[in-house]
Amino acid sequence: MKKRVLLGIVAAGLAVGLGGASQIWPKQTRAERMADLFHGICLAPALTGDSPDALFSSLTRTHDEGTAQRWIDTQSGSFLRVAATSCTVSTYAPHALTFEEAEELLELTGVIVARDFPQLVYDPKAVMGDEALAKGWFIGSFSSPGRWGIYHFAYPDWGDSAGSSLSFKAPPTPD
Repeated sequence: MKKRVLLGIVAAGLAVGLGGASQIWPKQTRAERMADLFHGICLAPALTGDSPDALFSSLTRTHDEGTAQRWIDTQSGSFLRVAATSCTVSTYAPHALTFEEAEELLELTGVIVARDFPQLVYDPKAVMGDEALAKGWFIGSFSSPGRWGIYHFAYPDWGDSAGSSLSFKAPPTPD
């Protein structure tokens, strides 16, 4: 067999293999990755008591901030702040979410809340102005020590100040 024919067969096989792999194992969007991190790291301990060690292994730890730990996820370009009673997945300019990515993350967050925390109530006052995508689900009155829940806030059109945060404030523990 001639080298050119063999090279053509190998190149075609590689192209077909890569195309098939992208269909079998599609790449996550940034919003999907952030939602997975939020669910697996921020929410899983409250839901199941499970340790999110497997997800932490894909992150880079940067520093501690008091009792909170700071992590970077290079896959989504996001930052995590994990503390005993709260957890946040954030993005900042120049790697802030686009408006479309922020909308997708908000939709995924709504699915997570409905599935895992149906007791949380949408708070229509949890807004941050017309230029931001903001939605919160909480239990407890505003500013009360017993208030807990999930909050999504994205401000993709703020130029150098653009960013987003998806936060969980854990319910108070009984004394």
